[in-house]
Amino acid sequence: MASSNNPAYIVDAVRTPVGRGKANGQLAGVHPADLGAASIKAVVERSGIDPAAVDDVVFGNTDSVGPHAGDIARTC
Repeated sequence: MASSNNPAYIVDAVRTPVGRGKANGQLAGVHPADLGAASIKAVVERSGIDPAAVDDVVFGNTDSVGPHAGDIARTC
C-alpha cells in the first residue's frame, strides 16, 4: 500500500430525517438530493470547516427507487 502525505479527517456525521409512509409522508415532496445537500450544509455550518478544503465526502445511501435511484451522493 502506498503511503499518503495527505491525512484524512472525519469532521462530523449527520443523517437525513426518515419519515413514515415514504410515498405519502411529509417528506414525499422533497427530493433525496435536497435532503442530502441539507446534511452536507449542516456539517459545514456545525464544524466551521472551509468548504474549499474538502476534497471528498463519504455519503451512504439506502432505499433508492425509481427516478431517485441515481448517484445521490454526487448530486448532493
